[in-house]
Amino acid sequence: MPNQISSEEMAALIQQNQQLLSLMAAKEIGHTHNNQEWQDKANQMLMDMVDKAAGNTMTANKLHGLTGTFSTSGLDRDVISAHVRPMGIGNVLPVFPTIDEDPRFGALTGVSDDIGNEPANPCSDAPTGYIKGCNLTAQFGRIARDTETIDMDEVGLRVNRGDFTDLMLHGFRLNGEVQSGMYPSGLNPAQILNIVVASQMVGVGERLYRLLMNHNWQGSPANNNAGGGYKEYPGLAAQIATGQVDADTNTACSSLDSDVKDFNYVSVGNGSGNTIVTYLSMLMYYLETLAEDTGLAPVEFAICMRPQLFYELTAVWPLIYNTDRVAAVTGTGRLMVNGTDMVEQRDSMRMRKVLIVNGKEYQVVTDPGITELTNTTDANVPNGSYASDIFVLPLTINGSFPVTYRQHKDYRQMWRGELPLLNNMERFWTDDGVFSWAFEDQKWCIKLSAKTEQRVVLRTPQLAGRIDNVLYSQLQHLREFDPDSSYWADGGVSLRSTGSKYAVWL
Repeated sequence: MPNQISSEEMAALIQQNQQLLSLMAAKEIGHTHNNQEWQDKANQMLMDMVDKAAGNTMTANKLHGLTGTFSTSGLDRDVISAHVRPMGIGNVLPVFPTIDEDPRFGALTGVSDDIGNEPANPCSDAPTGYIKGCNLTAQFGRIARDTETIDMDEVGLRVNRGDFTDLMLHGFRLNGEVQSGMYPSGLNPAQILNIVVASQMVGVGERLYRLLMNHNWQGSPANNNAGGGYKEYPGLAAQIATGQVDADTNTACSSLDSDVKDFNYVSVGNGSGNTIVTYLSMLMYYLETLAEDTGLAPVEFAICMRPQLFYELTAVWPLIYNTDRVAAVTGTGRLMVNGTDMVEQRDSMRMRKVLIVNGKEYQVVTDPGITELTNTTDANVPNGSYASDIFVLPLTINGSFPVTYRQHKDYRQMWRGELPLLNNMERFWTDDGVFSWAFEDQKWCIKLSAKTEQRVVLRTPQLAGRIDNVLYSQLQHLREFDPDSSYWADGGVSLRSTGSKYAVWL
């Protein structure tokens, strides 16, 4: 299935060529008076761009052979990964297939107040009332990523007998330790160092994974492309909110509002007044009581926050938690505590990823996909400090019914009756219909494209809550999985020099 270059793409390439001509002219002035020389260079660059757009040239980095990333003679067999993988709420939430494009999730919001007057006589009409309901909805996102063009005549080469293709990768987790539907399965670490196609597919999967981890919290349909090629689903930060409305009438549904509190950039270590313990204790008390009163208990909750915030919170939580309201009760603010016990509680919560609130242990999910504010993005954050939100998610109600989960467009159901009619073997799905793949083939060059259309569903926003603008400081920031973060790092090379070579014909 050959690639085609549209007239618009060709026009863009010609425009780039003209820009290159101008740039090269400016650069070459004073170095050469041969206009034809730099014009020939620019024209060659144009042809290279055309070839690349048409998929005619190898753009994927080779793993072995000349210029191969791992073709260095004498390279040890064991390769250690320094790549940071994201882990967060996406690895906790279950994922379900669906073909419902515009779903409705119903909620009984209550019984109205009495309508009418008290009866004047025994047989007169008494006040009446109504059962009221509210519908919520959800929306798919759409993200896609391509491999580079792979020249199949190049991928199996090696430099010479010193170029070994039995490398073993340590530390790079592809699947098994991540939730289904976040990353394409069927690949293993040994392949990505020795097989170019596998390496390129891993790269696609990793870039999709990063987007999904960010969209789980930060996704906003306001960022969608007009043509629909790129779409973000509403993230949990937007769904855990007040102002809930009926999906069909836009009628306010206040009984479905989340409990939202503002910590107003107070330090997480502040031990006086309404502390972070006071806020989170009240939040959990409110949600647990509401679950009981509405017949939805027991609820499995998860407290979600950035890893750095959890680390700083657990550093002060035992002391503030165990001395809460001491001044109000004793009048002196003095209480003897055992320092060893405080350290043990801190370390236990960190190791088990839990937080003790109102005497109950809650699961903590640390997720770097939650937005973090700095003094460059928010003037309320002092230099050297950070601010972020703490979220409380209801995972299940009545003991086992899931109310926060992910859904994916099920490509199996969508294509099952269509592809056999087209006899199209250049489209396929993986991971039980979570990912859709397209295969482009132009003579000996191939390219793979993958897409997934997912969304996060929050059925009970009234059992969710958040505490905004919690301030924290730390000695050192963690490395990030997101390339857009200033704390992301990679380095290294993707293409190596061919080295020196001599022959009578060179």
